[in-house]
Amino acid sequence: MTIFEKIERHCTEKNYVKIKRDVGNKSYILSHGYIVDYSFNFVFLKMNDDFLFNGFAIFPISSIVKIRHNNYDQFFDFIMEREGQKELVKIPFQINLETWETIFNSLKEIDISCTVENENDDNFFFSIGEIVNVKKRSFKILNFDPAGYIDDQPTKIKYKEISAIGFNDNYTNTMSKYLRAKE
Repeated sequence: MTIFEKIERHCTEKNYVKIKRDVGNKSYILSHGYIVDYSFNFVFLKMNDDFLFNGFAIFPISSIVKIRHNNYDQFFDFIMEREGQKELVKIPFQINLETWETIFNSLKEIDISCTVENENDDNFFFSIGEIVNVKKRSFKILNFDPAGYIDDQPTKIKYKEISAIGFNDNYTNTMSKYLRAKE
């Protein structure tokens, strides 16, 4: 079964999965949760940690090297079902997963802050904040720091530098309510 066929199956069946991704630095990133949507290029994952949902992630299918749904994951699914959590495996808004440009336009339209990462150790970066401008090959994000201070100027990020994005998680949503300008 191909990676794409596994994505289709696990999305349709609402199976808990662990996804192993190669981000280019010979170490692998594990993402786990429920695939809620996909396109030919991207996977939309509802993240889960210790039986609690905590936001969404989107990353390229091309980075996926393995999708696991074994006995451990099936038992996790069983517990989630018994705890009434599997009924929460849905998308509260629509994201156009065609390209990075359409993804960021969708997020900008619903006015939600996000995290943007390049997880490759050689080129690592992490940005968090509001999407302020979306173009064909890049977008601009107005970052905030852990003290809630917003940058004076937006940061430009090229799509080719991104390995994953996240949004609607507890940290980003809570911090976004208390942002402030630098003095």
